[in-house]
Amino acid sequence: MRRGVALVELVLVLVILGIVAGIVVPGSAALTDRLAVEHQAARLLAAYRSAWVAARMQQRLALLWISADTLAIRTVQSAGSPDTVLAWLAPGPSSAGVSLTSPARVSIFGPDGVAMGVSNATHVLVKGGVTRKVVVSRLGRVRIQ
Repeated sequence: MRRGVALVELVLVLVILGIVAGIVVPGSAALTDRLAVEHQAARLLAAYRSAWVAARMQQRLALLWISADTLAIRTVQSAGSPDTVLAWLAPGPSSAGVSLTSPARVSIFGPDGVAMGVSNATHVLVKGGVTRKVVVSRLGRVRIQ
């Protein structure tokens, strides 16, 4: 009875592992790109919902700023006041390597929760070969395409 493995057996196992890795690794890069884009689209959706909640809870205007590097919600301090208070701040999609190809945009939510001054906006998120669109209606409804 012999102990250990022959060199031929070891090389054969390494070749099989190399072939399996060659098949799995390229597919996993596309999967990580898709997951990153989906996550950033969900974060944009959450930012819009958070701005809506901030406007409703505080009964004041809430301004949602979306750019490639920043997501921020500011609320107007009082009626007629030009000052705003930072209510929420988070890094934008570029922090995860996802590019936001649409221009930076400010959405304003009134105390009743209805968006003001927004025409149908589309945020386009891209990473690798994966693209997702976050579409916002002029009333502030959000959907991911």
